[in-house]
Amino acid sequence: MSQYTIDSVTGVLIPNTPSAVTSGNQPTSVAVDPSGKFAYVVNRLDNTVSMFTINATDGTLTLVATVATGSQPFRIAIDPSGHFAYVANENGALVSIYTLKSNGTLTPAGTAATQGAALSVVLSGTN
Repeated sequence: MSQYTIDSVTGVLIPNTPSAVTSGNQPTSVAVDPSGKFAYVVNRLDNTVSMFTINATDGTLTLVATVATGSQPFRIAIDPSGHFAYVANENGALVSIYTLKSNGTLTPAGTAATQGAALSVVLSGTN
């Protein structure tokens, strides 16, 4: 997975050093928690989410761990409070639900059935 710093004036992407980090097989989606300290990458063919810390100085990612998802995860969303993560799983018609710990790791908290293949999750900022 490539990683960049954004030039705040031009918007140009500048490769970090290193320019890439290892995630799982076929990453399809990335989400950052509201604090900006952690990033989560869905790995479609591994049925996992990789958890990374984000270096506050240079933005580089460091792999912390991976956690299992449902079959063929496609997208991830973090709720606005930063307490929960939701992974849409295309195969199996379900959304995997996780709690976010203060160290950025995800803990499985259940699933929610969908009417068909779950390709995306959108969360609003209201209760």
